[in-house]
Amino acid sequence: MVLSVVIGLFPAAILWGPVQSLKRRGWPPIVATWTVILGAVMALVGVALVVIPQLAAGFEPLGADLVEAYEAVLAWLSDGPFGLSPQDVERYSQQLLEQLREQAAGLGSGLLSGAAAVVEIVTGTILALIVAFFVLKDGDRVAARIADRMSPRSADRFRRGAAAAWRTLNRYVKGLAITGIVDATAIAIGLLIVGVPLVLPLAILVFLGAFFPLVGAFLSGLVAVAVALVNGGWTDALIVFGIVLGVQQLEGDIVMPLVFGRTMQLHPLVVLLVIAVGGVAFGIPGAFLAVPITAVVVAVDEELATEKDRSFISVAKNM
Repeated sequence: MVLSVVIGLFPAAILWGPVQSLKRRGWPPIVATWTVILGAVMALVGVALVVIPQLAAGFEPLGADLVEAYEAVLAWLSDGPFGLSPQDVERYSQQLLEQLREQAAGLGSGLLSGAAAVVEIVTGTILALIVAFFVLKDGDRVAARIADRMSPRSADRFRRGAAAAWRTLNRYVKGLAITGIVDATAIAIGLLIVGVPLVLPLAILVFLGAFFPLVGAFLSGLVAVAVALVNGGWTDALIVFGIVLGVQQLEGDIVMPLVFGRTMQLHPLVVLLVIAVGGVAFGIPGAFLAVPITAVVVAVDEELATEKDRSFISVAKNM
């Protein structure tokens, strides 16, 4: 349930600006909130009607290409410079597949245990939507009332900390969306130039992967490399791999500094560590939430610390 509450803050952060704009124009909070939510839902439905049919049509050939790419890599390992026998390659590949099956089975038994899991997912989704609605409708008034019940000094620290946290989360969500669009567009253009098929499904995978900083877009880009390998051979695969690396450099050196500014200036090692810890502890949701939670904690600490350079948490930015 705590996870659902945190997830509910993400759509609230995206829609916060439009709702507040309508409130400042004199719209009642409930009317402003419902207007923005319904507008966002209609936009999402419109995008889904265009994208989902093409995405569904592309998943079957994409899966076939990945299987063929896997088999091509196995053949290269046995025929290539490593000197592995076909029996060794088969044994290692079976061990790898068995480990993946065991992990998938453990994840499935832990997360999807029958009807109880379905009820939990539905309940969590509804709770996240309710949290988003009430944060948009009453979040500013609730924060003001909490501050009114504090001493002047505590109220000032509360307002500053809350503002820093919300500003960081808001900019983080919007920044990742922009980064994902840039990554997906750049890789899609590269794939079109090389002549790789299934550009739309691959671009969508890259866009979704961008929500896992540093690792997501790269791993989803490797799927594009596999498709290029199957349809165009090793030359096309190497070209697409170079494109993926180039897009990663574009993201890290240009896009993210421009989009995030100082909001997300976490050291790359910190980002990798928190994603790993979050993923091990809470699975995919934990890996997704680890970076924004860390960014919020660092931002609040930086805002409230009397000696910022001596703050222990500031090491996440100053390593």
